[in-house]
Amino acid sequence: MSLLRGWLKAGVSLCHSTLQTTRQIGTGVCCPVRMNAIPELKKVDRWTEKRSMFGGFRGNELQRLTRKKRMVGDRMMMQDKHDMEKRIRFLYRHFNRFGKHR
Repeated sequence: MSLLRGWLKAGVSLCHSTLQTTRQIGTGVCCPVRMNAIPELKKVDRWTEKRSMFGGFRGNELQRLTRKKRMVGDRMMMQDKHDMEKRIRFLYRHFNRFGKHR
């Protein structure tokens, strides 16, 4: 029985010493880093001409906007969707009034 008690004491002291050594290891920074505010996200237009043409898309602005409406129209904010549909209506009228294929 005393042999078992000795093994348990040795195991506990080993675990205790290991736990203390892990607490003493630091990152080398003297004070913790504080974040007072989350940085604001960048406003990036994902549908610029360069980005929408990636992958081989070729077409005019009307075709690009109708493609955007099909892909992300249901997930757009109300004002952005309204502005896009207004631009599509204008371009549709413009291309049907003027152009070489009229």
